[in-house]
Amino acid sequence: MSTIDPFQLSFETVVAASPMLGHRLENRASIRQRQDASMLEAWQESSTLPLRSAAQQDAFVVAPLDVLVSREDGRAQFHIIELNGTGIGGVSNMPKSVVTAVAASLRRVARSSWTPDSVLLLPVSGKECNESPRLNKLMHEKLIFAEAMQSGLADAGGQADIVTLAGLDNGNQTFREGASAVVIGYIKDLLDACEVGVDGRVYLHGRQVSGAVNDRFCLNLISKFKGKIDMKQFTPINGTYLAGGDKGAAYSLLDEHLVHQPSGSFPSRVNYAHATNRAELISTVLRWLRLGRRPVIKPHGTGIGHGIEFFLDRNESEASVIRRIDESLRVTEEYYAAVGGALPYTICEFIDSDVIEAPEHRLEGHKYELRIVVYRDGLSLKACPTIAKVASTRFDAEHAGRENLINNITNSSVTTKSDGTEYMLPLCCEETLRILGISNSEMDELCRVATQYVRHAIDEIPRMESRMDGGHRADWSDVPAPVRQRMVSLNAA
Repeated sequence: MSTIDPFQLSFETVVAASPMLGHRLENRASIRQRQDASMLEAWQESSTLPLRSAAQQDAFVVAPLDVLVSREDGRAQFHIIELNGTGIGGVSNMPKSVVTAVAASLRRVARSSWTPDSVLLLPVSGKECNESPRLNKLMHEKLIFAEAMQSGLADAGGQADIVTLAGLDNGNQTFREGASAVVIGYIKDLLDACEVGVDGRVYLHGRQVSGAVNDRFCLNLISKFKGKIDMKQFTPINGTYLAGGDKGAAYSLLDEHLVHQPSGSFPSRVNYAHATNRAELISTVLRWLRLGRRPVIKPHGTGIGHGIEFFLDRNESEASVIRRIDESLRVTEEYYAAVGGALPYTICEFIDSDVIEAPEHRLEGHKYELRIVVYRDGLSLKACPTIAKVASTRFDAEHAGRENLINNITNSSVTTKSDGTEYMLPLCCEETLRILGISNSEMDELCRVATQYVRHAIDEIPRMESRMDGGHRADWSDVPAPVRQRMVSLNAA
């Protein structure tokens, strides 16, 4: 095991990244220190899975799964709602051993991505809204990744620097001749700054970009340039980036996996549809409402709940539905530079998930979701339950809305102007499991399915691009249940 402490950064790294650090940052040590190492070790022992081959090592680093919990005959029923990827926030919630393994994976992939004068991008979420740009309170976590990537580039080719996009833009930092570089910048700014040459290569300030560490950024960059990028010359550092940024792709992979490896702790399938344009989105939501369903719309390649809308009132007027869909499209167009909105959208069914039912707890009555981080450690995949993410306000079925339905730490922190730690609980912790009513064996099963699911996603990387070309399964929401079940079997055959 490596003796490197990922929470100890070099002086040079901090100085290089200083243009990105001029705001209040959030300390997650109180969460990390409450994670029980023995509980994590037990769950990892039963859930660790080998990669299919050593060739897959450079194809995957980390995926922080988001999971809702409901009840089925008194037992926990888990619903994976997002796969996510290398843009992970909350790295410092995790035990040191896990962060060390993730950093080692990044170092290896950076070494494999090296070319002379190569540039790797480290895009960071934030600054989505032009009127009130949000600064990332976990920017310091990205320096762990930056330093690992710098070390990998240096391993392969000698000298490597860390710079910021802001520093390059204002001339305070430059690319050194003969040195490769890691560039840290906000997603929106890097999307604006990157160009694609006639040779299909991505360029930043005249240098070729050989790869990037952020699934959502990679997906949006590829979407922006509409097939112009030569993917042999640009590496998304998570080959599962499409499923990491698009919920429909993630759900199609989950359905495929659960057909072949069903679990009593998971539903047999996810009911979802994909809408590639505004008209499809509107018609699908209206049709689902007519069928008595409660649709939730989720945009492509966005974060912290932006653009998500819940349609829970079956009697909502058509005008109101269209107005809310148009507002979602407007917000995602503004925040993510997605012309016409962050299409395609995924439409899925609302899950009436658990609330915290511990009367003595300050967050009693709030909805929550679980964060299960699956990461590569050498030739194996491991799962690390990290936190329960809690909604910022108590759930009220009569007044259900974004504040009490979206369990996003950044959203809760921004809404209440408080630290994110106010709305999270450490998951490797007996007290948290008691508060949530989840048993050790149920968490063990969740971890096992999480690593199996991610391994299936990794296995599907060679066919991932076809999912971008409309390869998602059709909407079967209005097909009778027995017929739907047969279709699931046929689709998986």
